[in-house]
Amino acid sequence: MMKYPRSIFLGSVFTTLFAAFPVTAKDTFSKQEQLLAHPEVRGAIAAIDAYVQGVQTYDQVPGISVGLVYDQDLLWQNGYGYSNLETKRPADADTLYSICSISKLFTAISIMQLRDAGKLTLRDSVGDHLDWFNIEEAHKEDGPATIESLLTHSSGLPRESDFPYWGGPDFPFPTRAQIIDQLGSQETLYPAQTFFQYSNLALTLAGEIVQERSGQEYTTYINQQILEPLGLSDTRTYYPKNLFGEQMAIGYSGLH
Repeated sequence: MMKYPRSIFLGSVFTTLFAAFPVTAKDTFSKQEQLLAHPEVRGAIAAIDAYVQGVQTYDQVPGISVGLVYDQDLLWQNGYGYSNLETKRPADADTLYSICSISKLFTAISIMQLRDAGKLTLRDSVGDHLDWFNIEEAHKEDGPATIESLLTHSSGLPRESDFPYWGGPDFPFPTRAQIIDQLGSQETLYPAQTFFQYSNLALTLAGEIVQERSGQEYTTYINQQILEPLGLSDTRTYYPKNLFGEQMAIGYSGLH
């Protein structure tokens, strides 16, 4: 039996669900009700349900929450497993998860908003906006790192600030002052706009540019310009420790 990559299979299920069934509104049923009543849609949802259960079992994932959206409305939702293995709290549609580096998208959106407002251009060098940007540029002849290169991970900057903060159990991330203070002791790895090198440091600097050009704290800007307009009331710019293990899922390391 031929095996298909999971991403292709899941994509085909969603294509079936959304591309094959144009909906005409009727007085007695909403669009969502019509979709859910369609036998092929029910079959597609059953396939998604079986697929997610299979992934959870095969990969030994503690908990998964799934939502299916049609035309900006939640069509179907389900939870699998537990958000807290110790207390056996079920994962469900209200479970919160840490989005980790997906938060970089919010920084990128902020930069583009400021670009549209005429407060910066993507071609600007990082030093144009951060006067404390003093990293040793090992390839000065090739030009400076630009804002665009920060967003595309092609700035030539190291992956991290020079602190050992990926060690558990506390993961002591550096403060803003520590990052700035240490920056001058680091140097670029490659010429800017030349090679791809994933960099948390680069997006940290992009966030600093958001603060500098907007005149607001990063968290204030994100809340006012992105989260509140979109009604994302359960999305936060900080780690809600009071919800950890309750509404917020506990993260678990992979089995070895």
